[in-house]
Amino acid sequence: MKLIELTQYSFDSKKTGLPFQPFDFSMTPGDVVSISTDSAGDALNFLKALATLIYPLQGEYRYKQNLLDFSNYRNLLDTKKNFGFITSHAALISNRTVRENLFLMSAYHTNATSYQLDQHTQELFKLFSLEDKLELKPADLAHHDYRFAITVRELIKKPEILLLGYPENFVGIANLEAFNTILFDMLGRDVCIVFLSEHPHFIETFSKREIVISRGTLQER
Repeated sequence: MKLIELTQYSFDSKKTGLPFQPFDFSMTPGDVVSISTDSAGDALNFLKALATLIYPLQGEYRYKQNLLDFSNYRNLLDTKKNFGFITSHAALISNRTVRENLFLMSAYHTNATSYQLDQHTQELFKLFSLEDKLELKPADLAHHDYRFAITVRELIKKPEILLLGYPENFVGIANLEAFNTILFDMLGRDVCIVFLSEHPHFIETFSKREIVISRGTLQER
């Protein structure tokens, strides 16, 4: 079964101001797709479109065979929670602590009133050295800690699809090997991954399929 399927899909390119030419794209559980591009901006916007953060100009988007309704953002909330989005476009809520940011999505969908840390979450905090930063506001974080907090937030959502923009920069080269271990574990649970990277070893390790984004077109190589 296809997890996601985009048919004759098009959206505005923020890079050129022109719409993407209509394309078809689909993924089945466990797929890993790498992106080659001459425009990082267009590639990152493609990731945003997959995450339903950019609305289509035309075409259909199906998630688990259900046609998504973009007429109201609330219609997309149940779908959005299944995406992990680790790119430079991701952000923390400025007036919430790191702890609140990390668990806001979970609290929203489960009506939880407290933020309990399970073992997996605690291990992620330790990996990214966030244990003593949970009560800080985003503005008080160092730039790398801000990125780490976003990474942990998206991972603890246990997404079905993980979207990565230059993970070697986002998590840092020093953490990349440990991050790779996390990704292998996710692939063991049939999580889909789409990524943009300039790190040859990362690409060689994970890429199963490759798409090329160039001048508003998307093609599979």
